[in-house]
Amino acid sequence: MECFMMIMDTAHMCKNQNGCWNGVGMKMRKKKFAGNLSKRDLLKKLMVAAVCFALMAAIIYPGINVQAKGTTFTQMNDVYYTVAGCTVYAEPTYTSTVLTVLDANIPVRVIGSYSNGWYRINIGVIAYCKMDSLTSAGDLGLAAADKQAAAAKQTADEMGYAFHYLSLNKEKTIKKDVFNSYIGEKAILFVKIDKELAVSFKMLYADPVKEDICLDFTKEAKENADGSRTITYIPAADSVLYGQLAIFQFLVGYDKAVDMYMCDMSDYSYNLMNTYYTEFSEFAYAPVTQISNMQIVECEIPNSLNDTLRAKMSNIRKGIKYLSYDKSDYRDSIGNRLRKDTEYVDYEY
Repeated sequence: MECFMMIMDTAHMCKNQNGCWNGVGMKMRKKKFAGNLSKRDLLKKLMVAAVCFALMAAIIYPGINVQAKGTTFTQMNDVYYTVAGCTVYAEPTYTSTVLTVLDANIPVRVIGSYSNGWYRINIGVIAYCKMDSLTSAGDLGLAAADKQAAAAKQTADEMGYAFHYLSLNKEKTIKKDVFNSYIGEKAILFVKIDKELAVSFKMLYADPVKEDICLDFTKEAKENADGSRTITYIPAADSVLYGQLAIFQFLVGYDKAVDMYMCDMSDYSYNLMNTYYTEFSEFAYAPVTQISNMQIVECEIPNSLNDTLRAKMSNIRKGIKYLSYDKSDYRDSIGNRLRKDTEYVDYEY
């Protein structure tokens, strides 16, 4: 209160009743201060006023980036979703009061982020939580699963990977901090892009992505003279995954041979990666280490697969890649770089 009164008194002694600056009034105030206050007391009151002005400015302009003790704050205005057990604190520190613990998939307004790993959130009151407690792509669990997700979860279960069903935001991107929060886990992050295209991110190495992952694809399809169909998928932006895999899942139907052409990001030419045969599933799979242009050519196959081809298709579906130049000596040369719980993946690392 003393702080507030000091501000008001300072403002009053600078203006007259008409709102104009008044030097006489200022002199009168000075005289009054001189009669009642020592210089030391006057200096204290002026210091209190300066502190109060600074506090009021912080309240009026909360969106300004601030830096204290090496931690920076950045204003945000996004809706993220809670992960299970999201702990909400009164201050951005573990020692502060715990306000509540939230269940999974609750939308939360994020109004700022701290460089030391905390979010400032608005849940009716201003509060704080750790960044790994929220995700910009809601983890929907199995309640929203369809046949695309069901097939991906079956694969995750076969490999012993935790399965997370993510929902895309309106920009159809996965924020890099959200994606990187799963690194180090033995997890599959499943994303349904549309009714024909989905992707499972297989988390392999402790290598964070350096940019948001764009899954906003445009699709072009055409019928070929031989009865086959060519479908081209072009993302709005390319991404490189480094130590993770993106296993793309295409809904093509049963008994199809699907040639998978992946783009060389250096010149955007298409190269045949492998041919996937659908027999007991409607889906064809392509495990890649990038988000870029893709092209598939599908046609009917009359014959059933032998056991060798079935095993190969199963490995491709699980993200164990087989290319035309796949050799056992190359496989052995990189085997010691894999995590112990990770299967062989034949790409440069």
